[in-house]
Amino acid sequence: MKRLTEQDFYTLLGISPKASFDEVRSAYDEAVSIYSSDSVATYTLFTEKEREQILSRLLDAYKTLTNTQLRREYNYSLMEKGELSPEELGFSSSEDSISVKGKVRDVSAESLIQEEEKAQDYRQLPETDLDPLEYETPITGKSIKMLRTSREISLEEIYRKTNIPKKTLEDIEEENFEELPAFVYLKGFLKNYAKILGIDQTRMVNGYVKRYREWKNTFQK
Repeated sequence: MKRLTEQDFYTLLGISPKASFDEVRSAYDEAVSIYSSDSVATYTLFTEKEREQILSRLLDAYKTLTNTQLRREYNYSLMEKGELSPEELGFSSSEDSISVKGKVRDVSAESLIQEEEKAQDYRQLPETDLDPLEYETPITGKSIKMLRTSREISLEEIYRKTNIPKKTLEDIEEENFEELPAFVYLKGFLKNYAKILGIDQTRMVNGYVKRYREWKNTFQK
């Protein structure tokens, strides 16, 4: 049996190659909770380095399988290696051979990245402080939510543009720290969230992480 970091993305997440985007997100959230440093179930099974490698692999799987073009390219790479059959994806071998020999195989990594960046379509909002009148205003889940709602940006919109699970966005705003993903992923999510809101990413991350660490030091001693 392959190690977790060597398994294909579908096996790693425990889902079918036909899984919907919602099923991918649900499987990702569950897997992160299992392999995070706070998990009692796997705490003694992996070293911190192994845990980070697994979480990194899970994030790669999530990003790939929730992006239509990246997922299609990944599927064809698995089929070319004989690790995935056309039938598992729900189409015939003839359809597969035509697609593999056609345009899909010619897509370069650079073009995939460019397309992914275009797909994000972030709002071009000027970077402002959470409170333009007082720079020292604490960065809290409540202040983040207030800014989002004042700019009439829904959680659904942020989710569509960043692929950050809606549950995670809600946990950030409600400061459900015990439900948040591993620290390395939380920082990335906060940066993307700040970009959507049009605010300084460093201030957003540092301010929120400060509260997160205060909670962790207080309640997890």
